Amino acid sequence: MSDESPHTVGVSGVYIQQAAAMVGTTSASLRMWEKYELIKPQRTPSGYRVYSLEEIERLREVQQLLHDGVNPAGILKIFEDRSSTPTPAPKHHEEGHLPRGLGDTVRALRRRSGLTLRQVSERTDLSPSYISSVERSLASPSIASLQKLARAFDTTVPALMSGSYEAPDSPLVRIGDRRVLHSDKGVTIEDMSTAGSNLEPLLFTVQPGAGSDGPLSHEGEEFLYVMSGELVLRLDGTDDFVLAPGDSMAYESPRPHQFSNVGRVPTVVLWINTPRTF
Repeated sequence: MSDESPHTVGVSGVYIQQAAAMVGTTSASLRMWEKYELIKPQRTPSGYRVYSLEEIERLREVQQLLHDGVNPAGILKIFEDRSSTPTPAPKHHEEGHLPRGLGDTVRALRRRSGLTLRQVSERTDLSPSYISSVERSLASPSIASLQKLARAFDTTVPALMSGSYEAPDSPLVRIGDRRVLHSDKGVTIEDMSTAGSNLEPLLFTVQPGAGSDGPLSHEGEEFLYVMSGELVLRLDGTDDFVLAPGDSMAYESPRPHQFSNVGRVPTVVLWINTPRTF
């Protein structure tokens, strides 16, 4: 193998193995990212890839976006949009009214709150690039990410997913009157609540392999009852509880909790929060 280094040929940077170690990934991943044109490293006369410090930062951003669920095409679109001329701001919407679509709702709430992407990032621990990809509908956020965004804007996950909505004033909620929220992550939420109630009864349908995709934590208490299927609920990041049909569970909501369906059939859960903080 050649003893050539980037500095001996006038190219400033590090080799692919060093770059991969700095980012916390593999050389094979960096080659794949290059194939998707997410990164374009320099080359020495002998053909060695060399990564500058600026490119290392871009690699870290690529890795974070992939981890957050953005596909290569979406990442490339984010980078292209960043380098292009900014698009005009959307037309003003009347107070209390949000445009339709999750991405539009998140963007409208952020702008109404006067927050930058970085400020929302600080409130949620989600990267600015990821939040931007959600606003552009390039990434499908998990339930855990949706909850972080909802808390940042002082709203709820159902409100984020469906825009403006008024719960029924009647104490009776017909099945056809439920607000149904579909997540691209395999979770469907049916809002069974009525206006003015401190209880937030939700019907979750979790597809096999799906779940919260991260821990949730908020004020209040909650109760859940498994109607069908199997649910694994992890509390405090360490304690796993496997719930079968007919099993129920209650706990304080500030305790970190996450859920998943490890079975082969959909899991249906009646989930009740108080106060309405989900």
